[in-house]
Amino acid sequence: MKKRNSIFAKGCMVLASAALLNTGCSDDFLAQDPLSFYNPENTYTTESGLQAAMAMCDYGLKEMLMDGNGNVLPMASLYFMTDIGLYAKTDAGDMQDDFANKITPTSGMKGGGDENAMQRFWDRTWNSVTFANTIISNVDNVEGLDPTLRDEYLGRAYFHRAYAYYHGVLLFGDIPLITKLIEVPKQNYKSTSKEAIFQMLVHDLEFAVEHVPPQSEIGYIGTVNQEACMQLLIKCYLVVGEYQKAEQMATDLIDNHGLQLMTESFGTNVPSGNPDTWPVERNVMWDLHRGVNITDASNKELIMPILNYYAEGFISYPLMRAMCVHWSNGIIRDPHNLGSPTYNYARNAGKYDSQLDWVRAMGRGIGCFRTSYHYNQTIWNYDGETDWQDLRHNRQVGNWIEMTDLKYNNPESDFYGQNMMLYAPEDYIDSISGEVIVRKGDLLCSDTIRSWFPTPLYKVYILTKAQKRIWVPTSLTVRQMVIPLRMAIYICSVWQKLTCSVQKLSFIRDVQLKRLKM
Repeated sequence: MKKRNSIFAKGCMVLASAALLNTGCSDDFLAQDPLSFYNPENTYTTESGLQAAMAMCDYGLKEMLMDGNGNVLPMASLYFMTDIGLYAKTDAGDMQDDFANKITPTSGMKGGGDENAMQRFWDRTWNSVTFANTIISNVDNVEGLDPTLRDEYLGRAYFHRAYAYYHGVLLFGDIPLITKLIEVPKQNYKSTSKEAIFQMLVHDLEFAVEHVPPQSEIGYIGTVNQEACMQLLIKCYLVVGEYQKAEQMATDLIDNHGLQLMTESFGTNVPSGNPDTWPVERNVMWDLHRGVNITDASNKELIMPILNYYAEGFISYPLMRAMCVHWSNGIIRDPHNLGSPTYNYARNAGKYDSQLDWVRAMGRGIGCFRTSYHYNQTIWNYDGETDWQDLRHNRQVGNWIEMTDLKYNNPESDFYGQNMMLYAPEDYIDSISGEVIVRKGDLLCSDTIRSWFPTPLYKVYILTKAQKRIWVPTSLTVRQMVIPLRMAIYICSVWQKLTCSVQKLSFIRDVQLKRLKM
């Protein structure tokens, strides 16, 4: 039997060899059979290709402002070069305290991280310009595209290119003007004057205003609408000195697009993180800055939001961590020299007191960015008096928190439950040695740059529902736990006063008030 099987196997081998000899060797089976070719000539000759490029333009608005870094957000780099605030991460390896020498075109520009994001803004400018030019250069290659729809795509692309150049020019001055796709390697770029670039932006945005539909005709939010084009055009008019046109456009935007200032509370009531510690009396300014309300249909101040709701394309944006005061540390001491007299205790800690739960009331900030004296003091003072009635600076309703509003919550402190103090009220003498440990007037915070400045809570508070859990069900996977967290972080904070983010009508308000006084 074994011999018969052996003969059969040898016979099969002979037949297989003969078949190979008859057919011969061929490389045909190695030839690739690609399902598609991704190149401009193929991809951008269809409307779906234009939509893909437009999606990247929309995503670029968000990428410019946030990068997932938990310390110095890119957006903070814009603010600490203005009179609004300053760099505050005092333990950084390279403190950003001398821009003239530390941030130059040839050194010091970083792509993010703990120092600055100026290189990121430079890179994002050209990324956005590239995707916008992709649409502009290829929109006429899509056969059968309705002329009206063609102009909409072109108008939105003009907006994105204008948005990129608006910030690129104001940040870096004269830069190269690129109006079409670069198809061959190019090294001989030359800068174009700011004035010439802004004249082009005005021309392009006037086309966009004419052809991009208003929000009322779009049916969904998050993409460029006519109102956003108008607002960016207003800002460009101001840059080039066309003040009359800016006022006329702003008036049109107010009167004819369903926009108005919100004067009463609306939408969903979002309480403070711990009302027992720091209650917030519901008010219109608080409601305007809550993420769930920004895109609420009843919000008449919204022009266009930058969406960061869901897991797809989500970018981490730990605003309160990065931009709120670093109040919980040993740098601060009480008048009897106890370090960390106010601390971020866990709710299951023995020292936890729900009446003094500052970490949930105002976040666990680490003070990488801080607001300036001008923002904290100067703008609120009139004729020697401080305006505490303005809802943007109102401690009574809970929108604004001064450091002296916090109370010591370390049970070991002799000042437990009392308001924090920046200076020692009297000498503190050691009862045993008789030595003066703390003298009257001594500074009780050794780093006031990072650990002693007020918090505009109404602007920065973000409710993170996942962090409110005391326990986590074991049946949830890691991904399932992350998604609720992502959906709870609404990234349309009006803290980012940049064009076409969630836009407060500040300029429009000024124009309207001016018009009423005339």
